[in-house]
Amino acid sequence: MGRGSSWNVAENDALIKAWLIEANNPIGGTDQSGKEFWRRVLKGWLDLLRGKPDAAGKEQRGFDAMRKQWAKIVAGVMEVSSCMVQARLSKPTGIATHADLVNCAKGLSYSTDIYGRIRDDHADDVAKGRTTQRRKKQVS
Repeated sequence: MGRGSSWNVAENDALIKAWLIEANNPIGGTDQSGKEFWRRVLKGWLDLLRGKPDAAGKEQRGFDAMRKQWAKIVAGVMEVSSCMVQARLSKPTGIATHADLVNCAKGLSYSTDIYGRIRDDHADDVAKGRTTQRRKKQVS
């Protein structure tokens, strides 16, 4: 089975929104299985994509594709989410709308030392003897 088409911004935004809606749904609660939670996220994702021109034809993506994509973006989503909480708690002046709060969170997110984190991760991998295994190129 080959690779599918890459995910676009509209699909990722819809996935993040669907996950947030289901994760914060008090009716669904914590008394549901992981598969049931992800089924609800998939349904919400499809509902959010419906009618968007740049996401046309993407409805054939299934459960596994959605979970794999979530695994790729979850770290960034949590980073921005923590910056949103940090921005909300700091109560800076001049924030009148949600868009202002998002801009403040973006500023906090961009100010984090990403290169320092990368170096720390690399040092941790070296200390633990981990190496990155690359896939061999397929020659036809």
